[in-house]
Amino acid sequence: MDHVIDSRWRVLPIGRPETLRRAATEAALFGLAGLAGLFAVAVVIGVVIEEAFAETETGITADLVLRASLGGVLLFGMIGLLTLGALGALQGPLTARELAAAARRDTPATQVPIPDQWEGATESSAGAYKLLALWVLAILGLVYLVLVFVTLGDPDPTGLALLVGGGLLLAAIWCGIPLTKRVLEPRQMAIAAELEHRWTQAHREVADERELSEQDVSEARTRAGLTGRLPGRGVRTLNDLLILFVVVGVATWGIATHVTAAIAYPDRTYGPGRQLDDRASLDPADERLVDLIAVGGAIGAAVGMLAFVCMVVCEVIIWSVERRELRRALADGAAAPPPYLLLRRAMVSACPPALRLVFALAGATLALGFALWFVTLVADRPDWDTYAAAGQQLRDAGSLGPWIMLGALVVMGLGVALGSQLDTRDQALRDQLVQRWPVRSAEQELETDGEEAATGDAGPDARDGATPDAAGGTSV
Repeated sequence: MDHVIDSRWRVLPIGRPETLRRAATEAALFGLAGLAGLFAVAVVIGVVIEEAFAETETGITADLVLRASLGGVLLFGMIGLLTLGALGALQGPLTARELAAAARRDTPATQVPIPDQWEGATESSAGAYKLLALWVLAILGLVYLVLVFVTLGDPDPTGLALLVGGGLLLAAIWCGIPLTKRVLEPRQMAIAAELEHRWTQAHREVADERELSEQDVSEARTRAGLTGRLPGRGVRTLNDLLILFVVVGVATWGIATHVTAAIAYPDRTYGPGRQLDDRASLDPADERLVDLIAVGGAIGAAVGMLAFVCMVVCEVIIWSVERRELRRALADGAAAPPPYLLLRRAMVSACPPALRLVFALAGATLALGFALWFVTLVADRPDWDTYAAAGQQLRDAGSLGPWIMLGALVVMGLGVALGSQLDTRDQALRDQLVQRWPVRSAEQELETDGEEAATGDAGPDARDGATPDAAGGTSV
């Protein structure tokens, strides 16, 4: 029989389905970030294109592609939100199943799953889909209402087909809400009951008592003559400076864009139907001023983009330095614990920064591929006369659109597989860390602080049982 007093946190092995789900969640999340970035670029850059490349094939091509990409942003944004909701709803059942599999492998009850794993398995995740599905339904519902009025005003077979298909799509999204609640949640709760019988409240409380606070880690590092400074100080300072360059660059671009529009297009209108109207007739001095401001905005944008790329490189370096510091500390049996913030960050399962950037770029590429395909699809249709100005080169590039979208999806799929593999590999590292220096993630710590404030609990040091210590989980 397992001795309850020996209970401690462990990162129990999580199989491929859950690691794939976690990596796919990050792919969807950062893919949405890429779509949002493309939307911002398309909105802001429109005036610059109109000013710098007006009436040129380059300007017309860029304008049409950016316009069409907004449709791709909406389409893939809705798909991304639904995917994110579905993946979130699967978290509970998959985590519960993995912990149940660990229990069937005769994992001792004293090896208590870390709080992230335990709460992921025992707290219902079915509401994740409902929350995001309602947002999607609200957005698509407005689009559907516009489609209804347009179709009923001028009925045609294509419009009626879109009306029926759109209604079926909205109904399918809505049906997913009760489906996740009635199918996934009961299965998860049934497994969770088995888990609570395996890892009892007594086991979890004793494991919780071994938790190290920030003060515990700080005192241990002080005794070893160390500070709480995170590794890679120089790179972190450079990263903070690059953030300033990004902000200044984007601000310069935005201000220059609006000033250029104010001078060159004084009769422009705002709102959903924003139009630049006719360009003002300016004297040579004013034209030079407009050109100078536009060039300054372009330089600001270029500086901001370059600084952002350098930020990503810095994040990759910081991630590598942190991993090296953690492994160095684990290799030394007498080493003081790494900084508290570093330990908390290491306990979070997340893809590396470079992989997140790949997901964001793939998301933006999906919308651009859609734009190329869409422009070619509607360029010769009378109802889409805006796109009739598409040049032959743009029309020829339309056939590449589906291949670009397919390539972006393949890259995201490979990224998910790689992220899953890295997650599986890092489980051993996180398990070694939590055995030696048991700490919670930031969210877990906030939840615990709230519970202690509500119950008047003085914290783990005030309870009976094992005394937390920073040297090997129980002694500094």
